[in-house]
Amino acid sequence: MNSSSDYHKNENGGTPSSSVPANGDIFGRVVNGNGETEGKRRAYLVEWLNSLLPDLGLPVTASDEDLRSCLIDGTILCRILNRLRPGSVDENSVPTSENVARFLAAVNALGVPRFDMSDLEKGSMKNVIDCLLTLRSRPMPNLVADGLSVFSPTANCSDLSSRRDLSSRGFCSPLSVEERQKVLSESKFQRALRSPVMSEPSAGLMHHVGHKFHELDYLLLQNAPTQRVACLLRKVVQEIERRISTQAEHLRTQNNLFKAREEKYQSRIRVLEALASGTNEESELFRSHILQQMKNEKSKMEEKKKTDDEDVIRLKKEKEHCYLEISGLKQELIITKKTYICVACKWKQKRKVKELEENSESKHHWTKKELVYHKFMDFQLGSLKELRLSSVSIKQEILKAERSYTNEFDHLGVKLQALADAAENYHSLLTENRKLFNELQDLKGNIRVYCRIRPFLPGQKEKRTLVEHIGDNGELVVADRSKPGKDGHRLFKFNKVYGSDATQGEVYTDTQPLIRSVLDGYNVCIFAYGQTGSGKTYTMSGPNNATQENWGVNYRALNDLFDISQQRKSSLMYEIGVQMVEIYNEQVRDLLSSDGTPKKYPSQITKCASNALLENLSFAP
Repeated sequence: MNSSSDYHKNENGGTPSSSVPANGDIFGRVVNGNGETEGKRRAYLVEWLNSLLPDLGLPVTASDEDLRSCLIDGTILCRILNRLRPGSVDENSVPTSENVARFLAAVNALGVPRFDMSDLEKGSMKNVIDCLLTLRSRPMPNLVADGLSVFSPTANCSDLSSRRDLSSRGFCSPLSVEERQKVLSESKFQRALRSPVMSEPSAGLMHHVGHKFHELDYLLLQNAPTQRVACLLRKVVQEIERRISTQAEHLRTQNNLFKAREEKYQSRIRVLEALASGTNEESELFRSHILQQMKNEKSKMEEKKKTDDEDVIRLKKEKEHCYLEISGLKQELIITKKTYICVACKWKQKRKVKELEENSESKHHWTKKELVYHKFMDFQLGSLKELRLSSVSIKQEILKAERSYTNEFDHLGVKLQALADAAENYHSLLTENRKLFNELQDLKGNIRVYCRIRPFLPGQKEKRTLVEHIGDNGELVVADRSKPGKDGHRLFKFNKVYGSDATQGEVYTDTQPLIRSVLDGYNVCIFAYGQTGSGKTYTMSGPNNATQENWGVNYRALNDLFDISQQRKSSLMYEIGVQMVEIYNEQVRDLLSSDGTPKKYPSQITKCASNALLENLSFAP
C-alpha cells in the first residue's frame, strides 16, 4: 500500500506523502461506497455545524431549504472559517454577496473545491455540502494562550542552518549558549516527531476502526457475500491510510509554524545586538529578562517533548494492535468463506427439493380446479335457460308498462295546457294590477308635500312653540305672537302633517308606495327642504350610528328597492345605478367624481335625459 512507501520515505528524510488527497475526495468516496444517501451526508454536516457553532441550533433532519436559508447571508460561512482558521475573514455587517464572496475567496486560497453563488441561492446544495465537508476534513492550525501558533515537528534543516549562519557572523552574546542548547533540543524533538509513527491513528481512529470491525462481524453473521466483506475491509484500511496522511499534513503545518517561531528568536537576537552597544547595566537587565523568558520557554518545550514521546510510544502500540486485529480478521474471513461455500451447497439442494414438492402440489391443485370449473359450467348453463324464460316474461311486462305510461303522458299534457293558460292569465292580471296601483298613486297627486314638526332640542322650552293646531287632513295653524288679532295666526295646508312625536317609520309610510312605482318604470323624486337645523338630514338619513329602527327615508327607500327587485327576479331583471350630487348656491358638485371639484352648469340641472339621469355626472352601476 502507499502508506508503507510513505513510511520508508519518512525514515530516509524525504517529504511525507499520502495516497489520500487533502481536499476530502476520499471522504466522499467512503460515504458513497457505504451506500449513504444525500440526506445522511446533509445530517452529518448539520451535526458538525452544531458542534462547531452551538448557538446555531439546526435540527438533524434539516432539509436543503433549511440549510440554504441558514447559509444564504454568508455570516455563518464566515464564522465557520474563522473557527477553523481564526482571522481568515471579517465578520462585519456587510451585504450577503460580499460575505459569500469573502468565504469563497478564502476557500479558494486553501485549495478546497468551491461552489458558485447560484448553487447557494437557488441551485442544488450538493456542491455546498461537498465544499463544507471537504473543509471539515482539512487539518487546521490551533492557537495557544501566549499568542503563538503550535509548531509542526517536521521542521526542515534550513531553520538550523540559519542559526549557524548567525553564529558564524561573530555575534558575541550571553544568549549564544542558550540558543545553541535550544536548537539542539528542538532538533532532537523534530527527529523524534519526524518518525512515521506520528502519523499513526489516534484513539478516535481506533474507535472508528473498531466500529467498522463490529459492522464486519455483523455482516459475517448474516451470511453476507465474501466480496462485500472484502470491500468493507479494504475501506477500513483506506480510512486508516487517510487518517495517517491527514496527521502527516498536520505535522507539516506545525513545521511551518516552527519556522515562524525561529524567525521570532532571530529578531530577538538582533534586538540584543543593538542593545549590546548601549550601557552595560541596561544590557545586563535586558539580557537577564530575555534569559529568564528563554528558560521558561525551554522548560515548556521539554515538557511538550516528553508528552510527544509518550504519544509516539502509545501510537506505536496502537498500530501494532491494529495490525494484529487485521491479521485475525483475515483468518476469520478465510474460515467464513469456506463455511459459506458449504452452506451454499446445502441451500441449493434444499431449494431443488422444495421446487419438486411445489410442482407436485401445483399439479394436484390444478386437477381439483378443473373439476370445480366443470361443475360451475353445468350450473351456468342451467341458469342461462332460466334467464331466457325470465327475459320473455320481462318483455311482456315492459310492453304493458309502455302502454300505461303513454296514457298517463296524454293526461299530463292536458293538465300542463291548463296550467299554461292559467299562467298567461296570471301575467295579464299582474300587469293590470301594476297599472291600477300606479293610477292610484297618480290620483293621490304627482306632487305631495308633507310637513314634519321637529321636537324641542335639549335646553329649549316648550312654551316657545309656534304650532297652535295640527289637523288630521294636513291642516297646520302657526301663531305669530308679535302680531295681534287674526294677523297673528296663519293656516297652512299639506298632504299630511307629522307631529313632533312621529317616528322615522311613520314618516316613511306615505313614501313607501312610490318605491314600487320606481320598479314599475315611473320616475320618482324625494327631497327635503327647510331652514338650517330644521331636521332635514335626520329625516332623510337618520342619526349617526343609526339602527334599523332609526333609518331615514333614503336608507328605507333603498332597502325596499332591493327587496322588491329580489322578489321579482324570477320574472324581471333590474339594473340599479347611483348618481350623487350636492347643490349649494346654484353650484352642482359631483360627489362620485375622482377630483371632487365643484362645477357650475345650471342648464343641466333642469335638462334631464329620458332615463332621469343628470348629464355630465359620474354614474356608479
